[in-house]
This record gives sequence, structure tokens and C-alpha cells, in this order.
Amino acid sequence: MGHASGADAAGEERGVHLLTRGNVDGIVSSAFFLARFPQGRVTYVASPSLATEILRRDIAARMFYLVDLGLTPRLARTIRQKGKTRQRVLCIDHHQQTARYGGHLGPDADMVVREGMSAASVAHDVWGLDERTAHLAAVADHVEYCDSEHLRRTVERVGLARVELEARILDFAWRCQLDDDRFRLLAARGMGQGLWPSEIDEVRRRYQRVLGENRWARATDRVRGMVDVRDGVAVLHFGKRKPSLFGFGTRALTAVAMERGCKLALMVNQRSRMSSVAMRAIGPAAVNLGQLAEEFTEEFGVVGGGHPSSAGARILTRDLGVFLDRVSCAAA
Repeated sequence: MGHASGADAAGEERGVHLLTRGNVDGIVSSAFFLARFPQGRVTYVASPSLATEILRRDIAARMFYLVDLGLTPRLARTIRQKGKTRQRVLCIDHHQQTARYGGHLGPDADMVVREGMSAASVAHDVWGLDERTAHLAAVADHVEYCDSEHLRRTVERVGLARVELEARILDFAWRCQLDDDRFRLLAARGMGQGLWPSEIDEVRRRYQRVLGENRWARATDRVRGMVDVRDGVAVLHFGKRKPSLFGFGTRALTAVAMERGCKLALMVNQRSRMSSVAMRAIGPAAVNLGQLAEEFTEEFGVVGGGHPSSAGARILTRDLGVFLDRVSCAAA
């Protein structure tokens, strides 16, 4: 069998579409995707619901990769429907809720779910990349509070301080302008060539800007003035008016929770009918947060899930008090 020409290969790659998140795990995942499919299309989404809409509308791609997107019933239904247009889907994930859908996505879809490592680490292995980019999987693992072989080997080679610094540089840089997907792609293409975040000029420049504007200190100071500690849980509760945390959100809350000696950090965005919650473990997860969120939403409705150290949910506001009690009991 002959090999495809360069033009044919490029055409095939343009039919490949990655949907992933816009955080560190997603940016590193897209770096690995572009290392494997340089002409492929990348779309960053903030939630599985947005991924559902994009997946539903795209009838041109022949192959979709969904990375770091915990499956929901609606997203799973949309994946099954892609078989009608002869489009294939592969879900690459580390969220435990996704594993529930194994065998239920139809004959044209599959999944690879591995817990205990970042989604980027899973993608690195699935796409068969080599050691030239493994250090970037370690960066994503560190940010996701995961412990993988990539992280252990990289720490042995360059030291934990280097991994921590590179993770901080990338994490601060993308928060400089949250909606800038052009920057995400630029960073991903550089890292896809094996560069550390600090070796990419635009990443380094944005990191320095965030430092110069003192955003991290301002965010943590604001959280300290608003946080409520309940039974070992640091709760940041917003109503209709949510003050800026300068792009740091749950990261700033987690840092303050650690200062206060808490076991969990919980951010609540409350609206009249529906509320969203985000949870982070402080240190080794004594409570499986993904399971807690999933079980609660199975009982009370809407959607939720994650992995042991990080999870989120959308719940009815009328059930918010019950949810907070569940989290407090779990932490205790």
C-alpha cells in the first residue's frame, strides 16, 4: 500500500477536530493534538454544554477528539447521533463520570478514561507522543493535582521547582485575557514543538504582565475578605453581583483555603433558579469530590461530576442548602 502524499495527509488532518477546555489541561492537550495533527482544527470550550452545541453543528469533520470534557447525558446523546453523518468521536478524559458511558456512545464512538492523571497526560499516551513533550504532560498533572508517571519522571530529571514554575507561568499567562483563544493556539503550537511555557515569548510576556499588575495578590486579598469557613470548608458564595477575581477564581480560593487549614474549597455562583458550584480538595483528596457531585446530581437532578480532587455541578438553587450540608459532612 502506498503512502499518502503531504497534500493528502494535510487534507486528512483538516478533517480532524479537537474540542477541549481553555485551561492549562486543555491548552497542553491541544499542544499534543497539534503535535500529532498539525493541520487539525482546535476549539476551546468552557463547558460540556458548549461542546454539545459545536459538535451538533459541525457536519464537516470526519473525526472528533473530545478531551477533558466530562460527559453529560446531552453530550452523550449528541455523540451517538454523529454516527448518522458517519463522523467518528473519541473521548479522552480523566473524569470518572465519563466512564459511566462506556459502550453507550454508539458504534462510531469510543473512549479512553484514566483517572489519577491529567487529561493531557492521557492524550499524550493515546496519540503515541514521545519523551520530547512528556515534560508538558507533567505541567498539566501538577496543575490538576494528579500524580502520573510523566510527572514523576520529569521531576526526577529537572526537579519539582522547575515543574512548579512552568505550571505557574502557563496558568498565570492564560488568565491574562480569559477569552483569547488566539493566545491559547499560539502557546499550544509552541509547546507542541517541545518548548517549555517559559521558552515561548508571548507566554512569558503575559506572565510578566500578570505579575506586574499584581493580579494574584489582589485576587487572594479579595478572597480573604469574602471567604466563610464552615466545618473545614472554605466557602466563597456569590449572588447576582460577582466581583472580579482577576481571572483566578477557584485557584485564588484554593490558596486561601490552604492558608486557613481547610480540607475543601467551595465556590458557589447562585442565581434565582439555578446555581453552579466548584469544589477543590486541599492536599490529598480525603473525599472523592467527583463522586460526591455525581451522586448528588443523580439524586436531585441537573448535572455534575469531576475527579477525586476537583469537581463541579449545576444544581437547582432550592437544593443548595442540602448540597452545602453534604459537603460539610463529607469534609468532617
